[in-house]
Amino acid sequence: MPLVKCKTGDLTDVNNYRPIAISNAITIILEHILFNLIANEDDADLYQFGFKKGHSTSDCTLVFKNTVDYYRHNGSHVFACFIDFTKVSE
Repeated sequence: MPLVKCKTGDLTDVNNYRPIAISNAITIILEHILFNLIANEDDADLYQFGFKKGHSTSDCTLVFKNTVDYYRHNGSHVFACFIDFTKVSE
């Protein structure tokens, strides 16, 4: 849920907003479990082709969109989890 940083500023500027997570306790526990699993990995996955420094994410985005479209057109539900590693601190 976005929150305006400066109400008198430019409301069309994405940098004038900050995210606020509205999570329940189960979601917070899941985030901690996922963070501990991910934080223990030293190297990027050998099969990862997107979301790496210096690499384009366009191929990854295309594969993701095509996969979601395939399952949605065949009557399935699609669930996804995204993690913003730029906000992670050690």
